[in-house]
Amino acid sequence: MYANKMATISKKKGSIMSKILITGPPRCGKSTLILKLIEHYKQKGKNIRGFLTPEVKEGRRRIGFDIVDLASGKKKIFARIENFPSEFRLGRYYVILTPLEKIISRLTPATIPSNTLIFIDEIGKMELFSTKFERWLDQIFKSPPLEIIATIGEKITHPIKAHILKQPNTVLFHLTRKNHAFLEEKIKNLI
Repeated sequence: MYANKMATISKKKGSIMSKILITGPPRCGKSTLILKLIEHYKQKGKNIRGFLTPEVKEGRRRIGFDIVDLASGKKKIFARIENFPSEFRLGRYYVILTPLEKIISRLTPATIPSNTLIFIDEIGKMELFSTKFERWLDQIFKSPPLEIIATIGEKITHPIKAHILKQPNTVLFHLTRKNHAFLEEKIKNLI
């Protein structure tokens, strides 16, 4: 899949890939790559918006995920193994959608300043419990001037994955531990 998409990119001379999706197996370094790219683009003077969903651990045990607003740096609880008042549950995690929905409500194509790069880490099963998030993805991926770098679950079968991959100037990269450095440089040259 990766080689085929790379061939597609090389054929689109003159076109700019402004919407980049990164997929790969768990623990291959998707979030690490996102953090490196955020630092790179901050140094280049880009306005950074979007969110991260880092895991939260107690000792060596993962107890959930937070959500970090890249504009403000504020961190909120996104999912925990404790019994939170939420109708959404994935495995042992209770998912709280309100913080995610607040972040995306401030990121509409009309309100995003120019020279902004949107990072989404990640488009996953927990995030897709939110129909607002799904509609937001549709809206921003259809907006030609927006630049986006997002991670997406490798095994996600939600229809939004196929839908956003059909949008112009969108490309999917498959990350492995072996191609991490190569993809980092490739992405830096695309946006």
